[in-house]
Amino acid sequence: MTPKISVLMPVYNGETYIRETIQSVLDQTCADFEFFIIDDGSTDTTKEIISSFSDERIILFESAHGGI
Repeated sequence: MTPKISVLMPVYNGETYIRETIQSVLDQTCADFEFFIIDDGSTDTTKEIISSFSDERIILFESAHGGI
């Protein structure tokens, strides 16, 4: 079944706040959503932090060159 809501979040070198930001979205009372995270070529630990979440609603897109 298709989720009712799509959440889009771009990020670049967001290791300072990305964990709390993702958790905040996942904790919403409406659980019927897909969560697209677009990593715009981060060079810090942003990708590793995102990948540490095992929630099937998270869909990670990566840009190796930045500037999507």
